[in-house]
Formats: sequence, structure tokens, C-alpha cells
Amino acid sequence: MTLSKGLKFGPLEIVVFIAGAAVMILELIGSRILAPYLGTSIYVWASLIGIILGALSLGYYLGGYFSQKNPSLLFLTEVFFISGLAILTVALFKDTFLPYILLLGVKFGSIIAVLALFALPSALLGMISPYAVRLKVSDVQGSGNVAGNLYALSTIGSIFGTFLAGFYLIPAFGSTQILFGLSLILVLTAMLGAKKSLKIIFILLIALNWFFGRPPAPGLIFEADSAYNHIQVKDLTLKDGGEKLRFLFLGKEAHSVIYQNSNRLYSVYQRLYLLDNLFKPEIKKALTLGGGAYIAPLDFLRRYPLAEMTVVEIDPKITQTAKTYFNLKDDSRLKISHEDGRIFLNNNSEKFDVIYGDAFASYYSIPFPLATKEAAARIYQSLTPDGILVLNVINSLSGKKSLLFQAEYKTLKEYFPQIYVFPAYYYDGKNTDKVQNLILIATKNPRRLNKDNLLKNADASQKELLGHFWEEEIKLAPETKILIDDFAPVDYYISKLL
Repeated sequence: MTLSKGLKFGPLEIVVFIAGAAVMILELIGSRILAPYLGTSIYVWASLIGIILGALSLGYYLGGYFSQKNPSLLFLTEVFFISGLAILTVALFKDTFLPYILLLGVKFGSIIAVLALFALPSALLGMISPYAVRLKVSDVQGSGNVAGNLYALSTIGSIFGTFLAGFYLIPAFGSTQILFGLSLILVLTAMLGAKKSLKIIFILLIALNWFFGRPPAPGLIFEADSAYNHIQVKDLTLKDGGEKLRFLFLGKEAHSVIYQNSNRLYSVYQRLYLLDNLFKPEIKKALTLGGGAYIAPLDFLRRYPLAEMTVVEIDPKITQTAKTYFNLKDDSRLKISHEDGRIFLNNNSEKFDVIYGDAFASYYSIPFPLATKEAAARIYQSLTPDGILVLNVINSLSGKKSLLFQAEYKTLKEYFPQIYVFPAYYYDGKNTDKVQNLILIATKNPRRLNKDNLLKNADASQKELLGHFWEEEIKLAPETKILIDDFAPVDYYISKLL
């Protein structure tokens, strides 16, 4: 009997370890690949986890089946080679395939995207461990020990791949680069027991793609992956007037836009922030949840030269991008905290006159921990006695695309006696089912202000913005539920919107 005692790192063990690591790297990078097109909702993660587990199960079955037919290390390394080719195919064709997938909707689109891109390489990698067990076993009595050792090694590889991808690869490299690198590693590993001629040619092709990649998009001046986002900065010149704009894209969404040669606010929803002092005349201290390109916080500091602003932005790389490309500079009145917004609120002991809520996950979705009753309670407690919340929600005023707006409105009403709504685009009573930015101003002051009250104290620009004031009663659907930490189906509401 030739049976290894414990774990030994021979060629077979290396293959099993790398296969385990590759599966988890592929799953984690899959979430980053799908995010720009399908978001990061629970549907995307459920599809990734469920389908990859299913593909692995199929791989286990096929690995066991083929291991009974003249098993050899050559066959195993050929499977590795094909899995490398499959991952290379994902890298080459994902950006051609994925733009069309949203036509199927978030739920069905997530399933089809994961099946098309990740099922084959996952199934091939799943074949490795059971096939390796058959190669390693030369005596039935020792089969349990061998199987346990190799599956333990595969799991250790998976743990290693998880931390490697999450803590190093994704923050340091682009998704396409990681896929090319993973494909290259699988092919190099395949050389342990396979013919080399075709593999050398294949490695050269991978290397060329690794170094040259896809051509830059028109107007693209910066692109990088962070631990949280795929970040792009693009420049565009308007046809009418020739004004130059600069965009911050997170995933495929234009998160922030500025005029390159002016401090004017481009986005209507950010201009609506200028109404803040009509509801809270004395503003000395403010908090913004979600920094992005820091457009609104910088405008706040210009408007209130004696006030202080704290910005909570979860992604340090976005802050660095804002400093490099969006005029963000160090300011003694500006404090930046790189942490999750809900964690900040949970630990906060300061009082703010205004809290601006502009944090988004993907595809118009407020991160659910910031949308709940518990979060509203923390926001309420963090405000001065007459403080206000200015919240940006992307939804419609009515219809099936208003589910998030209605739920958030009802949730805030648990604490704030008055909520004022300012639609950014459709505010004349028509097209209320259209998706748009809805600015909610929630006040601790129980007195209801009407439009005439506000006009009395408004300057010229504010009077124009008060044209957006939604004076009709907000009629909530009977089935509208308050969002709580234990039940906040924000992803479901956004799927209806998409």
C-alpha cells in the first residue's frame, strides 16, 4: 500500500489546493463582475452561491465518474487546462454579454448570468478533488484517510482564496486582470502533468491580454477597483454650449457630475439641498452619509463659511478619487470618516443641525441598514432639537416603482412629525409613476410649513426650487410596512423599480 500519512504537498496536492482557492476567488470576483450590471442585491448573491454550489456538485459527480475510467494525472491536468480556458473566456466576453442581461430583470438576469459565466469553470474545478482521491488511493482501507486529507486541503485552499481575493486581489487589481491571472495559474498548474506545447502558446495569449486588456472607453481618464466599488472618472463635453462635465461612475451608474470650469451644481437633486436653511435657519454643524465626489459637502462649506461638515464615506479610494479629480481639498472645517454609515450612527455622540443622507449601494438602493426604523432612531438622536434630515431617495411617487419611497416615508414618520417631499423632475402632478430623485426633508419641528410660509424667507434661487414642493397628501398603500433591521426588503423594492 502506498498511502501518504497526513498532508503532503506533491503535484496532486498542489492541484487540489489551487482548485479550492480558484473556486472561491471566482465566486468573489463574480460578484464584482455582475455588480455594474445587476447590482449587489441578495438576488445576485443567491444566484452566485446557489449556482456555483450546484456546479460544484455536478463536478463532484463527474469527477467520481471519470475517475473509474483509467484514471491518470494527465486527465486531471487537462481538466485544469480546460477550466483555465473557461475562465479566460469569461474575461474576454463578459463585457459583451452582460450589457444585455438586465433586459431579463434582476432576478432572472442574475440566474442566467451566473449560469453562462461561472457554471462551467466551477463544475470543472469541482471535478478535481474526487478525481484526485482516486489517483491517491491504492487500498480501500485507506480511502477514508486520503479523501479526508484531500478534501481538507481543498477547503484550506478555499479559505486561502477567500482571504486572498477579499483582502488583496480585489482592492489591488481590476476584475479582468484577476480573471486573466487566475486562468494563467490554472494553465501553469496543468503543466505539472500535461503536454506543454499548446499551453505555452496559451500562456502567451493570456499574457498579451493581461498587459494590453480592453481599449479605454471614450472620455475615460481614471479607472480602478476598490474593496467596495468599480470606480471610473469620465469627461464629456456638452454639445449645446460646449461646457465640460466630469462624471464619477460607481459600477455602471453615474454617481456624481460636476462642471469642470464652475462651482455650479449640475444635479437638480443637489440643488434642492439649498432649501435646508428654510427648515433649519441656523446651521453650524452638519453630517453627510455618503461622500461620492463630495460635491454637496463642498458646496455646503461654500454656503456656510462658519459651519463644520462631517462626511462618512465607506470607501477610502472614492475619497482619494475625489481629491485627485473633483476638487476635494483638506479643510479644517471638513472631517472625513471612512466607515459604514450605520456603524458611525450607532457610535455617534455628536449633535448635528442637518444630516444629509446620500449613501447608495447599487442601482438606486439605499443600503438597507440606513433605511430602517432603528437607523431613523439613531439619526433622530443625532440631531439637535430643531434639526432636520435631508434624504435622497430614487423612486417614483406612486405605482409599483414607489415601494421604497412609501416604505421609507412611513418609517421616518415613526420619529419625525413632519416630512416634506421635493421631486426633482416630475412635480406638476403628472408622470408620478416615473423614477426620479425624491428629496425628503424630515423635521423634528411639529409645526407644518406650507409653501407660502417657505416663500416668505426664501431667496431668489430658493423660490425657484420651491416650485418642486409636493403639496399633495402622500397616500401610502395599505400594505406598506415599516422597515426594520429584521425585515427590510430594499433589494426586492429595487427589483420592482428595475
